Amino acid sequence: MPFEPNTLFPGLLSESATRVAQDAANHPGGHPAAALISEMGWNAVLIPEAQGGAGGDLQDLAAIIEGLATHAVNLPVVTRCGVIPAILSALPKQPSVQTMQTGIAEGALVVELGGPLHPGDPTPALSASKGKDSWLLSGTTTGIELTDDCTHVLLIGRDAIDNKAILICVATEHLSCSNTVYRTMDDRQIAVFDLDKFPVRDDDILASGAAAAHSIHAGWRIAAAATATDSVCSMGSALSRTISYLLERKQFGHALADFQALRHDVARLYVTYELCRSLLQATLRTLEQTQANDADTSALDLLGLYIGQEAIRFAETVIQLHGGMGMTREMPAAQLATRLLANALRYGDPLTYEQKIHHLRSAEHNSFSHGVNTQVS
Repeated sequence: MPFEPNTLFPGLLSESATRVAQDAANHPGGHPAAALISEMGWNAVLIPEAQGGAGGDLQDLAAIIEGLATHAVNLPVVTRCGVIPAILSALPKQPSVQTMQTGIAEGALVVELGGPLHPGDPTPALSASKGKDSWLLSGTTTGIELTDDCTHVLLIGRDAIDNKAILICVATEHLSCSNTVYRTMDDRQIAVFDLDKFPVRDDDILASGAAAAHSIHAGWRIAAAATATDSVCSMGSALSRTISYLLERKQFGHALADFQALRHDVARLYVTYELCRSLLQATLRTLEQTQANDADTSALDLLGLYIGQEAIRFAETVIQLHGGMGMTREMPAAQLATRLLANALRYGDPLTYEQKIHHLRSAEHNSFSHGVNTQVS
């Protein structure tokens, strides 16, 4: 029988994002431009009300993500509407940061991320050294979804002397250095910049040391939760489309849904989706109850590990049920499957999360063993 996933984050934001996704689906090749984010006001969702934003929370961001995921619409919502506002909100209050927040809320500034958010990122932070007249950045940025409307890039560096984190905001017009542009598997256009003693002014430094590390951690929390949300919502949409396909497609005079082996595969997809959905909702509730500077990341690590692993298996099964190698990229299910595969490697891959959980368990075990030995002695 047909299946339609229940809306996880109902409300006006979800409805508006769903309409945008439906319009994009009804006009093949006419995917909305990134400028639509400002037109819809989504850029102001996590900006505090004092700076002209909506003062929303993670549930509001998740509603936008869910609406767009229904038709695999790719917009840089996670970074521009989630990560960047979270980083800025976690910084100490200062005029430059508040001005940036107001500019983002008004749509005058469009800021993208150009640095790693977690220790397991394969691209290291930029090396920052203090020159005679300015700071100098060297290294390679992470992939930046640099669209025409993007005005600034937030770079993450490390002091070459003491290895402390540094947050730098530069105008995109100044990034005239060597760059590489490519498209990801989920059809996002990405730019990577190679910096060699790239000069930045002291005014471009938003924070350093503990303040920068704290804000980067706050951004990673949002990125990890938002990416998991995108994956779970993509799973629901992919499952719905897969069931419809099996009911409509016939082979040897029978609908594919009549074949028992395929029915078992679909049943496993449904169980996976329900487990991931429940884990996501439980984790989001946990995040709402904890502070952004909470050092315990075990809930997010478990979420990233489980959903990342299951997303890969889920995508492979969806592709196989649609004909495997005979599946075309134009099919919505194919776009959702590649989206799942890309998400599994975004802001932390399953192996990184597994290693973090292993280190946590090892630390707890050592602490417990030390306590027992102390009591015995």
